Amino acid sequence: MNNYILHNGIIITPFKTINNCNLFIENGKISKLLNGRINIFNKENYEIIDLENKFYVSPGLIDIHTHGGGGEDCVCGDLEVISKDKLKQGITGYLPTLIASPLNLIYKSFKNINNYIDDKKNQNLPKILGIHIEGIYLSQKYRGAQRLDYLRKPDVNECMEIIKNSNGLLKIMTLAPELDNCLEVIELLSNYGIISSIGHSNATIEQAALAIEKGATHVTHAFNAMGEMEFKEPGVRRPGLEGYVLIRDELKLEVIGELTHVDPSIMEIVFRTKGPNNIILVTDSLSVSGLSPGKYSIGVMTLILSEENPCVARLEDGGLAGSIIPLIKAVENFYKNTSATINQAIQMASYNPAESLGLLNKKGSIEIGKDADLIIFDKNFKIKKVFIEGNLVFES
Repeated sequence: MNNYILHNGIIITPFKTINNCNLFIENGKISKLLNGRINIFNKENYEIIDLENKFYVSPGLIDIHTHGGGGEDCVCGDLEVISKDKLKQGITGYLPTLIASPLNLIYKSFKNINNYIDDKKNQNLPKILGIHIEGIYLSQKYRGAQRLDYLRKPDVNECMEIIKNSNGLLKIMTLAPELDNCLEVIELLSNYGIISSIGHSNATIEQAALAIEKGATHVTHAFNAMGEMEFKEPGVRRPGLEGYVLIRDELKLEVIGELTHVDPSIMEIVFRTKGPNNIILVTDSLSVSGLSPGKYSIGVMTLILSEENPCVARLEDGGLAGSIIPLIKAVENFYKNTSATINQAIQMASYNPAESLGLLNKKGSIEIGKDADLIIFDKNFKIKKVFIEGNLVFES
């Protein structure tokens, strides 16, 4: 393992910016943050990378909602291919996200993910930090691209088996709290320290409030696949789920940082109501993320990737299929289309997800003693280098 000095970088911690900084990487950790000259050190002990006061250094990005990349899906797919796709986006850690699937495929995916984590050859690729199950307890009305025949009725005993089979990897489950027995499932997940995320849901505000009371703390891809404003009688309006979650401080909102899924004005509304601490930028990216424009057959679907809009996948009839946005692009979009600072946009894709996952003791920010999971990018948000636990693992 090499030791490095990142010389003259613009450090985004993300809570403050440090200019003309020397960041030391030793034994896989961030060891020093020093201004000024470095000639008092034994330079021969380090590889010095001069960033010329024009490149940013930030914590590595963490994606808690992604379904795949490079042509591979997180359900039983090739995780090495997926991880290489994530690496180019500045992602140093992620949660493989499983769509609603038969339980035998979910369990098979658990084994596949565990084997990948145990394989030492993958140590220089983004770390799998857990698993996100987006389903199987979802609203039929707001199921989105989830298959109807794979949706199930919430069952506490079944969920307990899922938890056991995950070997501690299950970190987030998306569910619809209006379904029978779902509140009991939320309570079970909370007892095991697993995040319950409200999503693909037509819950009333009363049902959402009960879910929060039982321990729900997240919202999956806010403003997508959620109940909308209600009309009790002509002229009398009542907030729907997507409005209600904005005023509940207990909830962190996932936001797909892609301008087709979430209009810039909605991004600004979310930022002004939730603030920088309660937003987590995600990609919700499909298996075709990272592929060239063209037509792809994925399972029973045909997906179209166009050159005109390289951040979304569409069906053959032109309908929206899903996101393929790189996470660094999602950060750029949020920064350029809202009143958020660059520090706050980086925070939403690094510190906030690390906090939700209970990893702030070692990841999510640039602090002495933390893992040297770092990215270097330019003013155009192009990734130049990626470090994972002190190893330089990617250079553009």
